[in-house]
Amino acid sequence: MNLLQVILISLLGYLTFIHTPFLGGGLIGWYCLGRPLVSALFIGLILGDVKTAMILGTYVQLIFIGLVTPGGSITPDMNLATFIAIPLGVVAHLDSGTTVALAVTASAVGQIMSTPCFAATLLPVNYQKKLVEQGKLEAAAWVPVWGNVVKFLFRFIPTFICLYWGQSAIEMLVANSPQWLIDIMTIFGNPMPLVGFAILMKLLVKNPTDLIFFTVGFAFVGVLGVDMLTVLVFAILFALFEFKISRSRKGVQN
Repeated sequence: MNLLQVILISLLGYLTFIHTPFLGGGLIGWYCLGRPLVSALFIGLILGDVKTAMILGTYVQLIFIGLVTPGGSITPDMNLATFIAIPLGVVAHLDSGTTVALAVTASAVGQIMSTPCFAATLLPVNYQKKLVEQGKLEAAAWVPVWGNVVKFLFRFIPTFICLYWGQSAIEMLVANSPQWLIDIMTIFGNPMPLVGFAILMKLLVKNPTDLIFFTVGFAFVGVLGVDMLTVLVFAILFALFEFKISRSRKGVQN
């Protein structure tokens, strides 16, 4: 990666951070462009390899597919994982398992960084409070804008450092690591998307018998080799039948 590519990816990582207000208050940034699979498209365009970025982005997306951020809870940092693991995976030619393992590591580091980041944001907040008490409302209104420099420091700089100096480090590590270490990273990395599915299923499945629908879908793909579009058609039919049955049980007329 050259300097311009690193700057663009790091800046995109900052703008799609959950607490950055400049892209629709997070509505466009965090909840749309910040999704790993969507971010992978822009990362691929910047790096000139959309196909590889999208493939790796799919695996990273699967890890966080069931991620929710309720209230003030501190969850694994999906944003940092996306903008560090996917670019490094593309330029260092990492496989999906190694990229996922790198993403999980980056998300854990980002989760640790969140506490000092939130603590540092208290400085502009307290300053804004003083301005309001002094009646300087116009100056207070601008505090959330320049106060985001704190988030910029905690998001742009770590991403920039990891991408600018991390590529050579990752390539050297992969080139000099024994095959058994690479195999271990692949073995532990590949099943990680199952964690994302497990979290999502825990939210969706209210009745244990609903798991039958999931197993049928996996059977279609794994045993019969059916493509995802065909599975989607059958899923819509199952959902329609389930909806009609539930309505008839409640005595609701069509």
